[in-house]
Amino acid sequence: MLSLGNKLTLNTQPIYKFVNEHSVQFDGATQKIVTDDADTVAQNTTYSFWVKSTKATSNFIFGHGSYNIGAFQLNSGGTVPLLYLGASYKVYWSDVPQQEDGKWHHWVVYQDVNNVLNSKLYCDGVLQTVTSTTSGSANAYTESLTIGCNKISGGDFFQGQIDEFAVYDRELTQWRF
Repeated sequence: MLSLGNKLTLNTQPIYKFVNEHSVQFDGATQKIVTDDADTVAQNTTYSFWVKSTKATSNFIFGHGSYNIGAFQLNSGGTVPLLYLGASYKVYWSDVPQQEDGKWHHWVVYQDVNNVLNSKLYCDGVLQTVTSTTSGSANAYTESLTIGCNKISGGDFFQGQIDEFAVYDRELTQWRF
């Protein structure tokens, strides 16, 4: 069971935290979690979550209204993680084999909406290497955070399991997660 916790106000706590006893299985076709007014403004944000998947093609973890509106996916183009903030405002990382190895891995995505070059990706505490970025500007969010898909209606879905999803309104340093 996955439930949206109370909004927290302390600087050291997540904005919203999902607390559960078991992970959520997503079928890659229809299942998603639509939050209610969580993370509705494009701003610098850290997303922390555990993922277990074997899907070796595009696999969207979350989004805010479309594939290019605050969306993060594993195996973009069949190989690399991608954070897509605007039509031509995105960052690609090197291939991370853990994307589809069928084991549990902890992922942390930090998005800097003002400078995509400052965005970061960690897998199991290891900072991943950026391979390319494109310049532009971030799209305004059109929807609240959707987990397991990049938008509320239709969209591109996640196949696998997600656990302990949390959202922070700032960058977390490596020692904090």
